[in-house]
Amino acid sequence: MIDLRKERMDRGLSLDQLSEKIDVPRNTIARVERGTEPVPQTKLKIADFYGHKVTDIWPVDEKAAV
Repeated sequence: MIDLRKERMDRGLSLDQLSEKIDVPRNTIARVERGTEPVPQTKLKIADFYGHKVTDIWPVDEKAAV
């Protein structure tokens, strides 16, 4: 699983800086980094920024999808 906090820190970004870059509230980013699953639009913004596919960060549970 991808550690989003580490991804942000490796890029030298604060929560506020990332928030500005991807237009997602700071508190939302903090919650996501702690494990809360965001809405699809936020998932896409985060994955795009870090250069990952959404499913690389939030894998699809095949059992739950059926």
